Amino acid sequence: MYNSHEFLVRYSDKTFAEVPFGGADSFCLCQSFYMPVFHKTYETIGKKEVPYPELAMKAFDLFGGKYKKVGMVLSPQISVRLVQLGRSKRYHDVVVTDSAEVFETSPAVQFAAMTLRLPDGTAVVLFRGTDDSVIGWKEDLDILVKRGMPSHQLALDYLEKTADENSGKIIICGHSKGGNLALWAALNCRDATRARIRSLYNLEGPGFHNYDLYNTKEYLDLLPAYEHLVPTASFVGMMLAHDNDFKVVKNSVPIGPIQHDLSYWLVEGSEPAYAKGLTLQGKLNNAFLKRVTTLIPEQYYDSIEKVASGLVKGLGQLYLTGFAQNVGSSVKGAVAAWKSLDPDVRQDFRTAFKGAPSAVIGAVKDVARENKAPAEAPVEASVEAPAPAPALA
Repeated sequence: MYNSHEFLVRYSDKTFAEVPFGGADSFCLCQSFYMPVFHKTYETIGKKEVPYPELAMKAFDLFGGKYKKVGMVLSPQISVRLVQLGRSKRYHDVVVTDSAEVFETSPAVQFAAMTLRLPDGTAVVLFRGTDDSVIGWKEDLDILVKRGMPSHQLALDYLEKTADENSGKIIICGHSKGGNLALWAALNCRDATRARIRSLYNLEGPGFHNYDLYNTKEYLDLLPAYEHLVPTASFVGMMLAHDNDFKVVKNSVPIGPIQHDLSYWLVEGSEPAYAKGLTLQGKLNNAFLKRVTTLIPEQYYDSIEKVASGLVKGLGQLYLTGFAQNVGSSVKGAVAAWKSLDPDVRQDFRTAFKGAPSAVIGAVKDVARENKAPAEAPVEASVEAPAPAPALA
């Protein structure tokens, strides 16, 4: 077993004809896609094809040809992985055919997608997860308290555009929020588009508000091509209503939040190194987050969103790096924004999370009951699913 860095060392000279696209490739591409590879690099993407190695190395040159962190919370390995891909024989004949990027403050939208074409004509669609922007983190909250968001429609439109402009099979990859967008687009696209999906890699993307969608014909049709992969102590991938068909990937670090970093995901050959199931920490996360799904009454969603929007505006920063450099003024602005909110909104916000302690206790009991259950019991914690919410489409 080894990480994606070692995968690219071992398979750098292996073409896709020799070793087909696999889970390890999805790890590498999703990780490197956090690099700024759009308009700062090429303004012609979508107008003409760009060799992926050329794009990768030009994006790296933006950093002065040095391996630097992309943002405050993103892995420093991102730029390393990009260069490895760009210099490998494996990706030598891959081309970038299209890209899209949308960044808006109101409503919060941090969306990025890119399409690669493999030598056999297969289109690989990448959806980016949350970047270093405060807007991106605000959008993450929107996933939790809204029945859909602008990026969902953007992802669907982008997938359909890719299907119209490419005639072959389609592989879709997304990490974190990108995994959520990838699955949403695949479930809501045209039947003809879905039938062309060869693989969909949802790398620890959070779920939705509706458990029923995992019983739909669209999901069942997609299932043979779908892999929802999570680390052993998954947190993000256990959020909201998620499918029970996730696969657990071995990790080189034990701490849940750090495991979200694709640098630590392990592979065997060109595929993920699968674990038997979630660790105790992962099971507790799963049980707690399932309870959180029903913990916050929907009547408080609007107040939570108003608080989040107010705090983001009060911070006065677009990126987390800016917040780190201006902590004093940013915190002062956030406090002022909190005080300026309607008292009823602030009270709703406090009330919404009053049940959190009981959710923690309940999660511990759920996992304890599961551990006493027969060996054939499912890995998932036994928690009653919430009532179905309106469909996202």
